[in-house]
Amino acid sequence: MIEITRFALFGDRTLGRLKIDDLELWTIERPWINNVPFKSCIPTGQYKVRRTNSPRFGPDTWQVQDVPDRTHILFHVANTSADVVGCIGCGISLYPDLNWVGNSRKAMGKFDSYLAGLDETDLVITTGPIM
Repeated sequence: MIEITRFALFGDRTLGRLKIDDLELWTIERPWINNVPFKSCIPTGQYKVRRTNSPRFGPDTWQVQDVPDRTHILFHVANTSADVVGCIGCGISLYPDLNWVGNSRKAMGKFDSYLAGLDETDLVITTGPIM
């Protein structure tokens, strides 16, 4: 299961901590703008995530399923909120100014390694403090 806790919501970005077992990564998304496609992060909640073949990001791209009024929500390489259009970017590091996440390619490699052998898993997104 993938767990994302969104802990910093700004006017131009949303930051979170992603956990899969003992793996911890940082996430960057668009800000919350009422779930508007291409402009907003997705609502908090529980979702299924499945492997898909993305025309842009290739085979074995993870896609969030059944998001109300949304499609094609992917996990992919992204360091800033400008790099995502409603999707979720992952990074190894979180910059002190909270403007971006770092080493996104490395983070996605770890993400894929932790989900190796799976075609589907659960995703839970919450908002709150991280401990």
